Amino acid sequence: MKIEIILEHSLLLRREKKFHQAFEYVSGLIAPDSTYATLLWQHSPIFWSDISAGQCILTRRNAGDHAFVRELFDLPGFRRSFHRNANPLPKDNTLLQSKLDEEMTSILFESGALHWVVRDAHRQPWGLLSLCDVSLTHQRAEILMGMRPNAPLGLTASAMLMVFEFYFKFMKFNKLISFVYKDNPNSLKSTLHLGFQLEGELRQHNLDLETGQFLDVTQLGLNKGQVFSQSNQRLAQKLLRPKTA
Repeated sequence: MKIEIILEHSLLLRREKKFHQAFEYVSGLIAPDSTYATLLWQHSPIFWSDISAGQCILTRRNAGDHAFVRELFDLPGFRRSFHRNANPLPKDNTLLQSKLDEEMTSILFESGALHWVVRDAHRQPWGLLSLCDVSLTHQRAEILMGMRPNAPLGLTASAMLMVFEFYFKFMKFNKLISFVYKDNPNSLKSTLHLGFQLEGELRQHNLDLETGQFLDVTQLGLNKGQVFSQSNQRLAQKLLRPKTA
């Protein structure tokens, strides 16, 4: 059977949120050692499962989150701190819901991205976390994160550490990249605190659509040999260990 037909059928199952069935369907047609083995891996149900540790839960962003996503993007400054060149949200809620579900049901080959909602232990949403421009060939991606300003202490770092575990251990990717604008020193400080290394200054690299000015951007990177440093391990033990009653 042609791979295009396999993907068409698996997409129909994924659109119905039948992720285990989609994995079983693809598993029956693609051998683990075949040319298309990476497509089988991309159908692993864990990609759609909650990730939880300590007081933090990451859930895949979907249509049910449309009101929260709109609330965040309406907050002053959120879009600039999360993804200032992101396209505006559709004004129609039905279109926004459709877009969110399309992103959620896609595999990496189709979308090149993974999007989560950051929640506390009571499943209260506080922010968004995304892996974008995912390169399956080069095993790298850009990480984006945006939180409400009153998010619980430690939740931001917890979410990042959890994605590190997922990205470097389950996905077995090699490198994460973060781009930080010069006018966002707090983001630069927190990114460096988690072990990212300065890789270069990109002069007048991106156009700020609000001001019409070209802005400098700092590129930072974190690879698999750096991520589980003693500092990050200590932080993970503090933030991600199970809470006792």
